Amino acid sequence: MTGPGAGDALFDNEDLAAGYVPPPSEEPAGEVDVTAVLPALADPGTVADVVAPQREIDTAVGEPLLRVSNLTMRFGGLTALDDMSFDIRRGEILGLIGPNGAGKTTCFNAITGVYKPTAGTVTFDGKQLGKQPRNAITRLGIARTFQNIRLFGEMTALENVVVGTDARHKTSVPGAILRTPRFHREERDAVERGMALLEFVGIAPRAVEKARNLSYGDQRRLEIARALATEPKLLCLDEPAAGFNPSEKSALMDLIRKIRDDGYTVLLIEHDMRLVMGVTDRIVVLEFGRKIADGLPEQIRQDPAVIAAYLGVPDEAEAAALVAPDGPPQLDPNEPSLFTNHAAEAATTYLPVYEQGGPPPEPEPVPEPAATAPDGAGEPLLVVEDMIVGYGRIEALHGISMHVAHGELVTLLGANGAGKTTTMRALSGLLPLQQGRVLFEGTDITRIKAPERVIQGLIQAPEGRGVFPGMTVQENLDMGCHARPFKKKAEYTQTLDWVFELFPRLLERRKQVGGTLSGGEQQMLAIGRALMARPKLLLLDEPSMGLAPMVIQQIFRIISEINDQGTTVLLVEQNAQQALTRSHRAYILETGSVTKTGGGRELLHDPAVKAAYLGVA
Repeated sequence: MTGPGAGDALFDNEDLAAGYVPPPSEEPAGEVDVTAVLPALADPGTVADVVAPQREIDTAVGEPLLRVSNLTMRFGGLTALDDMSFDIRRGEILGLIGPNGAGKTTCFNAITGVYKPTAGTVTFDGKQLGKQPRNAITRLGIARTFQNIRLFGEMTALENVVVGTDARHKTSVPGAILRTPRFHREERDAVERGMALLEFVGIAPRAVEKARNLSYGDQRRLEIARALATEPKLLCLDEPAAGFNPSEKSALMDLIRKIRDDGYTVLLIEHDMRLVMGVTDRIVVLEFGRKIADGLPEQIRQDPAVIAAYLGVPDEAEAAALVAPDGPPQLDPNEPSLFTNHAAEAATTYLPVYEQGGPPPEPEPVPEPAATAPDGAGEPLLVVEDMIVGYGRIEALHGISMHVAHGELVTLLGANGAGKTTTMRALSGLLPLQQGRVLFEGTDITRIKAPERVIQGLIQAPEGRGVFPGMTVQENLDMGCHARPFKKKAEYTQTLDWVFELFPRLLERRKQVGGTLSGGEQQMLAIGRALMARPKLLLLDEPSMGLAPMVIQQIFRIISEINDQGTTVLLVEQNAQQALTRSHRAYILETGSVTKTGGGRELLHDPAVKAAYLGVA
């Protein structure tokens, strides 16, 4: 039995089958009466004064506190950030957003010292950071939280915050050993400031509770309190609302505003667009490592380049949509479709295309997918009923239901963090269900292990491709049929020839090592490997992520061809335009719930799609 790790880590269906039961939680340590410990903290004004920045900031309010100039970050042959520049002004909340693979976290890590930029400069409060180590950057005044909570689980909430105050202490190691007056003074001040910070973020009554016993929402707030304990000039929040329910997100928005009002500058990375649009003063948008927009939330929400980055553009417009000499073409706000030109024919779906020095060319119509499931689709191949899935204490899927019929191409749409990949992992058997069931070909597979689901014909090409970098293309493809071996060599040859017919590039590179392929070629290899298992249902998770526009078009054309030749496909995709154009049906996920379903072409014109990605009310 594999069993979960410390801290109630994830366990899978194999653990459940072996009889694993999570250990009982400890008794709570009790609540602290803050006013009895420190009566002054009963006054919110006093709390705000204690929490407010106590250090000198050379930059004037409204002037750039942090300036990123021509920042470039390369990992081998991959350019994650490409000559990017932007400012964060003192006293504002700046949102940094973009689709999967845009470079947001890479930028975050370059600013906070996790990565050393390949080129460009980062200037903070008038000083260039250069190649400063992370601890020095923290002492200069940049603090951060993390996507994945990184608290000291066996320490109390108060002790976690006190750890943060150490960045401002001046007592030497000998002074701490000898317990000098300065040591005692700083220790006393750290406890008082720690209690004030816990009161400020709203969890002071849980001050003596171990961090691992706090609720998920309280752990997130505790991370923010610990970051504030370093007395930062700039607070960087990396997806602080991940896993929150709507009421918790609303409370978090209030907290972020309160932090800004108390004198802090905030850089926010967040996938929940309603939160970003509701709390930020200004937004910078990234795509493929480049800045494509910088402006007020309402401007960003209506920017055609941002809409195209999140929702995608059709094949005809992909190469030319942004070549207009006066900037991206403006969409007609009265046009009912989110994507089509007002003058376009009813059967076409495309953005207006303008070439410099000439009139708009006539677009080639995009083929209309079938409005209903293909002929022969009878009993659903896959049925999901009230599926609830969680990560530890975080409920990621809240009772979703869906079905996929034989021969269909069905798409799951949603912004980052909506629950798309969690859905795919649960269907593949990689995550256990807390509630609900999954039926495949009429059989309940809810508690069946992942390898057995593969044998039954439920095959996934995972997000991130997952090719074996040390194996050749041919060896990677052969791994696809390892669990479902062919009975006859002729069947193997026929299937392999089909894969090479779909992906001629793989035939050219069949002896090349997988790790040396381009991103697009690796994606082709991942899909080809899945097809070698002869799937009854092919699960494709974000096949376009991180790929160039022309490669994205090619991948989606091949997906349509695979479906046209009889393979049922369930597609998770962020590129709504490309996916909906080719889908028979689609489901829209928002924060772990299905909010809308309908035909692909029907949803292509539905404002709910834009709302799911860009937080439009």
